Amino acid sequence: MEPVMNVNYLAIAACVVVAMPVGFLWFGPLFGSSWAKHMGMESMEQPDGAAMGKSMGLFALGNLLIAFVFFHTLEVWRPSVWGLGEDQPAYAYALYSALFTWAGFFVPMQLGRIAWEQKRWGLVGINAGFDLVRLLMFAFILAYWR
Repeated sequence: MEPVMNVNYLAIAACVVVAMPVGFLWFGPLFGSSWAKHMGMESMEQPDGAAMGKSMGLFALGNLLIAFVFFHTLEVWRPSVWGLGEDQPAYAYALYSALFTWAGFFVPMQLGRIAWEQKRWGLVGINAGFDLVRLLMFAFILAYWR
């Protein structure tokens, strides 16, 4: 039996759009100075428009890839996708998929930054916190907007 998934490309696009201002707030007013300090970038000049545009484009592309793959991860939790019965409430799938994906994939990558890049726990906390918030936002958008 194969799963039947109907990809909602508008929901995936919404995830990308929502991630942009949240990333700006997270790495700007909320944690920007602390993040820059941990990265050793507190004395750097602001990037020019072309460099900022390239960074934002890559950030958007990364969010698009995360949202597209994450959609599939979220959907496989649903019995109805497999033709095996009724689904639980959408919030249950959002929470399961976001928390398991974060704990199993995003946190270990951040721990590698401590182990191999000699980064500090503060940076890992900022980055892992953003990853969790982003995954939760994506999960609720994708779980409810089918």
